[in-house]
Amino acid sequence: MNKTDYLIIGGGFAGAALAQRLAKQGIDTLLVDQKDYFEVTYATLRNAAAPDSMPASPRKRYSDFLDSAFKQASIDSLAPNHAVLDTGETIAFEHAIIATGSRYPSLPMAKSNQARSKQEREHELQSIHSELAAAKDILILGGGIVGVELAGEVAHAHPSANVTLAHNKSALLDTMKPKAQQLAHQQLTALGVTIETNRSYIAEDQHYRDTASGDITKPDLVLSAVGTLPNSEFMRTNLSTALDDRGYVKVNAHLQVEGFEHIYALGDVADTGSFKLGYIAGMQAEFLAKNIVAQRKNRSLKAYKPMTKLMALVPTGPKTGVVQLPFAVTKAKWLVNMKQKDLFIAKTYNGLETKPDAIDNNELSEALPT
Repeated sequence: MNKTDYLIIGGGFAGAALAQRLAKQGIDTLLVDQKDYFEVTYATLRNAAAPDSMPASPRKRYSDFLDSAFKQASIDSLAPNHAVLDTGETIAFEHAIIATGSRYPSLPMAKSNQARSKQEREHELQSIHSELAAAKDILILGGGIVGVELAGEVAHAHPSANVTLAHNKSALLDTMKPKAQQLAHQQLTALGVTIETNRSYIAEDQHYRDTASGDITKPDLVLSAVGTLPNSEFMRTNLSTALDDRGYVKVNAHLQVEGFEHIYALGDVADTGSFKLGYIAGMQAEFLAKNIVAQRKNRSLKAYKPMTKLMALVPTGPKTGVVQLPFAVTKAKWLVNMKQKDLFIAKTYNGLETKPDAIDNNELSEALPT
């Protein structure tokens, strides 16, 4: 049985950042992730829609930058003092941090559910790009942040395709302010996207049917940006009492798992009271790293203050977008371009104290099927 002081489960925005911070403090830390690579998920939609436009790779192998120990594996089960990996190995720990995030079961473009290696992920996104390029009628389900961004990227990269964005609410971006909703609607319409609100399509045989109107559509390709699920299944055997009825991890004001003060949870998998966005997960990692260091020095812990006012920068293709701030909503170019420049790839890797990889055409060629 291997042992570690701090076991971090999941290497996304929260887990990777926390692993770097703790390792820099000389704390014995092990990061476990089922993939061998970190991915800037902000960039994956454009990466699939228009791979030739990418300024740098959104992906980088953990072994090329991570300062903490790393093990590629899935967690089969988590107990209060150890984790069992899918390899059969058991990892004992003094403290654990759950940072496994969430997933779209039917949208691997955003986050892969299958690709375990960087090369497999390159192959997966190239396959999706080929499907997009061949499709003439594309239906996108879900008009939240991901759906809106996806519609913009696809419509801009594939202008000859008929792109429809269907949302089950009366306006796109229904968690954002009305002005943001209106701007996004206008920008997508200008790109040729057909927007359908109050629609709930379900698959039936060779077509999709709207449950309210009964209308039928037969698209070549359907992309579903709805129904995110927390990655918490590995807790159900021994720590089910720490999960709410939706599968999110219940935490207290210090991001400690309820009932287990030596276990923490943050990011999308945790019910922190904040919006579930990558940059917020990174901020939670910074907060938790400081609290862990303070705890080790016998100092009092600070309470986490959830971000209850949504701030978001939502591109609608590479040339337009919507920015929501606490005090305003704008489409100002200089603000939109903060993300459009490189989709925060350089900024994210700078936060991890490394640099992004250049696009490796040789690796990409090797990833494609022969």
